[in-house]
Amino acid sequence: MDDESLRVWELIGAAAAVRRGPVGAQDACTACVDALRLSGAGLSVISGVPGMRLMPLHVVGALGRDLLEAELTSGDGPCVDTVNGHEPVLVGDLRGRASQARWPLFTALSQAARVRAVFAFPLLAGPVSVGVLALCHDHRRVLSGAEEAQARHFADAAVLLLLNMVDGDGEAIPVGALALGPQIHQASGIVAVQADCSVEEALLRLRAYALAADEPLSQVARRVVEHTLHLSGHET
Repeated sequence: MDDESLRVWELIGAAAAVRRGPVGAQDACTACVDALRLSGAGLSVISGVPGMRLMPLHVVGALGRDLLEAELTSGDGPCVDTVNGHEPVLVGDLRGRASQARWPLFTALSQAARVRAVFAFPLLAGPVSVGVLALCHDHRRVLSGAEEAQARHFADAAVLLLLNMVDGDGEAIPVGALALGPQIHQASGIVAVQADCSVEEALLRLRAYALAADEPLSQVARRVVEHTLHLSGHET
């Protein structure tokens, strides 16, 4: 382990000490935000749920939550491209024309409008992608070579900590541990029953409603679970 890796693990350990808990992937997010002086971060893992490529697991700061909400609602954005391409996607200014053309759904959402810069790093276990570490800032920002290298070290550490969360039977993180709550999964099941459709189609209905209303997907899901919103072809 080189000096930079050791330093990164020291920072992660310090973040866990502040949280007064065992070292976990959330501490890699927190330590990375502090080390690079950014506004927020989010960590998502690859989902086995039909229609949902990524599931948010940890967030740091309100801006980190905005980023993951926008990614989840749109099914679009830097995190999705990072997972699909297995390469970092570094965007210093999301308001530029190139970003808006590349991710039209993502950049159109009000949540994404509060995020100015995004730096998404793949979480790779060998050749296998297990998720993405997304860092964000509320102003235009470009990472230096040293900062990008340090972020990669944090991403590598996050992979090891994530793998440590999987039990001996290969069972992954429980739905209740997700950063945006379990309501999206619960709402997908409810809509599937109401509309007599698959869970995948139900999630698409939820996402379409959220996009049209410019409302976070997790908030739409919460309304469905609380029975204040009905998506079986009409809303009440």
